[in-house]
Amino acid sequence: MQLAPRPIAALAVVGALSLLAAGCSAGGDDPTPSPTRSASATASATPTATATETPSTAPTQGTDDPSTGDDDAGDVPTAFPGSGQTAQPDTDPSDFPATALVTFSGWDAGSKTLQAGGLVSGTTNAGGTCTFTATKSGVTRTLTTAAEASASSVNCAQASFPASQVSTGTWSITLKYSVGSQSTTSDPMTAEVP
Repeated sequence: MQLAPRPIAALAVVGALSLLAAGCSAGGDDPTPSPTRSASATASATPTATATETPSTAPTQGTDDPSTGDDDAGDVPTAFPGSGQTAQPDTDPSDFPATALVTFSGWDAGSKTLQAGGLVSGTTNAGGTCTFTATKSGVTRTLTTAAEASASSVNCAQASFPASQVSTGTWSITLKYSVGSQSTTSDPMTAEVP
């Protein structure tokens, strides 16, 4: 048996590697490309074959790939399919889209007044009216103050109920903010008058 000359042997190695590489990358139904191999051989005194691997272009997990349906960017909670519920919160269109809050209330010994202040979050419309109401044992006192817009809310100017209008004891104070026919009223905050 006669051996093939070295250049022919090198070409045979290249051909075998090419067939092997073609068989590996010809994959079936998998849409993800697989790594490909390229082979080179040199016809020299010592034939050598080198193989290099190129990185896969398969998408990494957590990225948007339309071919796989993986869409992490839209991870928004939704209602359970078939439940008849929507992912939108239930809101009454007639509800005022703001919240009133009494931020402080208390007795000021220097001026002998019951003072209260507050704000309205969820709006910057200062065209409304701030009304502070102090209630104790069926007695109600009301003061209206100016509204002033800030960057993210409406501030209501401080209300000061004089000592002649508020007796000793615990008073409950609320803030009502009205714009046209809509309004919002805060939860009560208590204050002691000595």
